[in-house]
Amino acid sequence: MMSFKKIAIIVSSIALLIVIGIYTGKALTYQTKFLPKTMINDMDISNKTVFQVNKELQKSYRGKTFVATEGGMELFKFTGSDVGITDDFTESLTLIKDQQDQWSWPIRILKNKVQKEKLEKITYNKETFAGFFAGLPLVSANRIKPENAKIEKTESNFNLKPEVMGNTFDLDKVKASLIMTIESEETRISLDDYYQKPTIYKDNPELIKITNEANSLSKLDISYLIVDQKETISAERLFQWISLDAENNIMIDEDKVTSYLTELATKYSTKTKSRKFVSTKKGIVDVPPGIYGWTFLVNDEVNSLVADIRTKTNLQDREPKHEGSGYGVDIGKTYVEVDLTNQHMWFYKDGVVALETDVVTGKPTTPTPPGAFYIWNREPNAILRGVDYETPVKYWMPIDWDGVGIHDSNWQPAYGGNLYLTVGSHGCINTPPGVMEKLFAIAPVGTPVLVF
Repeated sequence: MMSFKKIAIIVSSIALLIVIGIYTGKALTYQTKFLPKTMINDMDISNKTVFQVNKELQKSYRGKTFVATEGGMELFKFTGSDVGITDDFTESLTLIKDQQDQWSWPIRILKNKVQKEKLEKITYNKETFAGFFAGLPLVSANRIKPENAKIEKTESNFNLKPEVMGNTFDLDKVKASLIMTIESEETRISLDDYYQKPTIYKDNPELIKITNEANSLSKLDISYLIVDQKETISAERLFQWISLDAENNIMIDEDKVTSYLTELATKYSTKTKSRKFVSTKKGIVDVPPGIYGWTFLVNDEVNSLVADIRTKTNLQDREPKHEGSGYGVDIGKTYVEVDLTNQHMWFYKDGVVALETDVVTGKPTTPTPPGAFYIWNREPNAILRGVDYETPVKYWMPIDWDGVGIHDSNWQPAYGGNLYLTVGSHGCINTPPGVMEKLFAIAPVGTPVLVF
């Protein structure tokens, strides 16, 4: 009869063999199944084969619903099938299964911790996705396009208009975000961060600088002092000259500047205007324009003014660029007066008659031209030449560009009266030799000569 001890040993051995058998048998089943408490992508795959899990995952992802929102509201939704998710997860699942320790199944059961596994990124059919994406409600005429901050010219100044954020989608960013969501475990995506955005904002230092500079230029004080007359460029006029081009370069409208300076030239230039002249015998007479006088150099002054506006220099009481004679004084108090009607000439020096004489001017066929001229040269012992004459004179003072001047004429029998009708000159002012010598000595180059 066996002893109790032997019986106990036998029973224990049998029990051990049973436990070992159960343990081993269970472990062998986990060669083809996943261990207990195994999760993958939030799916419990415990005790399931790769084949079973693959089918469930395919079904899950194809039917998985993704929701895209805008402003917290659903904009559209789609399933995995819509975007062509057709993955076979067998390879990834097999790799995960093969990496598990099948003999640790009891420990896995006893542990409270769940083993979470993760698949590699989900793939999709690109052609299917492209067709799906093209049909999304992402483009609409009602959506507001973004606008950069920009400088606007109002009625009175330049303002910096803030940027417009808009709500037009950046389709490339939306597409990339959808793909990222599909490839991850997420199912919701907010599109609020995927709008097209301005590239220039109201705090842009360069825009601020340009705005301030444009306003500064348009508020400059600019004036001209022309022959003791002050002309101030109004703020309204100056503002109309200033603008910005498409690249925000500050522009000064040279056509408008030219128009303004032409107005001043018309108002003040004397070279092309008739003059009211207080004559010795005839009172106030009109003297037509000749070569005497000055005029604006409009183009030169445009360039100068535009440059000075940009540098904000030389803007007060400007003297315009000009050419000619008599700027600032015009006729003045020293001049030669030739009265064709009275055939008489005076030389005024500092407002007092310094010399006067009868003269002989041009005959009717070659009359002495009336006008405002000036002595532009003084030549002793000159020879005057014309088409049919060559005449030596002792004193020659030309007053225009066509050969008319004042000179001595020892061939004239007398002076004054109506002699010019019969023995008149070719246009010059014939002067008695003795008087001409005196005039030549006291009348300098530049002296105005008024002929009327």
